[in-house]
Amino acid sequence: MKISMRFGASALLPVALAAACGGSAPGRTADGLRKVNVATGRADPDITWIPYTIGITNGFYRAAGLSVSLVRAGGTPAVTVVAGGKADIGEGSTTDQILAAGQGRPVISIANLSQRNNWGFFTATKRMPTGLGLKGARVGVCDDAWTKTMLALVLSGAGLTAADIQQVPMTQSGIPSLVAGRIDVATGTANLAPLAYAQATGKQPETLLATGAGAPDVPVWSYVANTEWLERSHGLAGRWLAATARATEWAIAHPEDAVRAYEAYHKLQTSGYATDLAEWKATVPLLTNTAGLFTATDDQWTRLAQALRDTGQLEKVLPASAYYTNRYVTRDERPTPAPQVPGRQGIR
Repeated sequence: MKISMRFGASALLPVALAAACGGSAPGRTADGLRKVNVATGRADPDITWIPYTIGITNGFYRAAGLSVSLVRAGGTPAVTVVAGGKADIGEGSTTDQILAAGQGRPVISIANLSQRNNWGFFTATKRMPTGLGLKGARVGVCDDAWTKTMLALVLSGAGLTAADIQQVPMTQSGIPSLVAGRIDVATGTANLAPLAYAQATGKQPETLLATGAGAPDVPVWSYVANTEWLERSHGLAGRWLAATARATEWAIAHPEDAVRAYEAYHKLQTSGYATDLAEWKATVPLLTNTAGLFTATDDQWTRLAQALRDTGQLEKVLPASAYYTNRYVTRDERPTPAPQVPGRQGIR
């Protein structure tokens, strides 16, 4: 799970400022827009923020009657922030959502952000074409439920256990440590890690995707919402998703302008434009399935829940309806806005 290190003063609300908003009925701005707070789940800007950044900068949310603020969750998972009522909607990992539902917390996935599992292992050597190649390696791992689950499944599929590798704790991308020789194998997602490695070395890393070594092909990220907010918000989730879909489609069709708008809004150093553009283009294929954007299935959620249970992180697999709903995906109550031109209107 990558955390960007290239940022300036980001236009986000800290959790403390958003806390007063999450537990009450949706408010309005002076010009009548309905307020929606969205937890980003990361301290620093990430390429997956592009859809809702474009929703803000290009007027898609305003056209839907919404005023959207991004809530900086720092190191706290967005699912936790949303479940605690400090944001209405958030971008969180599907594993975090399943664990929260198992604890009876008031949060549910309302849409898949990504549609497949592109998490894997990356190394500079040719020692790792299979899971068995991890034996004896120093593996950089983050302390999150997704990493724990995928790592355990791959090791089990290769007949290995955690004792067969040396786990090296990471708080951000392991690629710098891999390049520096401090670890033998980095973990992360294939839309980000190979690009970072190639940028640092001029070469492509050897890659082993978890799906090729025993892990299910299920979404990594989803949009979650506080269930209590859903009950009293009277359709705002559907309007937010419809506007986010339009923003996502616009960003897919105009990748260069979308990345420039993302960098301008979050005050990023433009020297990283080429990398951001490459990351966004590598992310786009992950966003859709045969049903298009957002739609989830029972199979995706129950397979992941079973994987969490198999790896000892979940006591009981619940019905898929406890984890997600497609109810808000098709709800569309506002006309399509004319997109603004990046660099003129809407970018602050």
